[in-house]
Amino acid sequence: MQQQQQQQHQQLAAQQLAATLGVAAAAAAAQTQVAQSQQREGPEGCNLFIYHLPQECTDADLTQMFMPYGNVISAKVFIDRATNQSKCFGFVSYDNAQSAEAAIHSMHGFQIGNKRLKVQHKRPKDQNKPY
Repeated sequence: MQQQQQQQHQQLAAQQLAATLGVAAAAAAAQTQVAQSQQREGPEGCNLFIYHLPQECTDADLTQMFMPYGNVISAKVFIDRATNQSKCFGFVSYDNAQSAEAAIHSMHGFQIGNKRLKVQHKRPKDQNKPY
């Protein structure tokens, strides 16, 4: 119920933004709002793990970096709760595997400052268990 209300609120905000910014800019802003609101996983093969993010990288920055390769449904930079600092890794989820593959091909090894991104498919949770 709360998630449905949150989505309705986001749609209303996107409609108001459309009146102000124009349709194309509002569509991009609405996609960013949805991607930032929560971490969601896409279908199998559509979820990426991003290592070596710059300390100052935000969810919005991550969304903007990976948006050229397809429809980003979620982008999340992980934050240390104790220090409120970035852990310098995150997840990006697309709605289709072709977009995820394009992002891996283009962004793996991409240099930001003195860091090179490592972009790979997120491993399924059960693959990490030794038993």
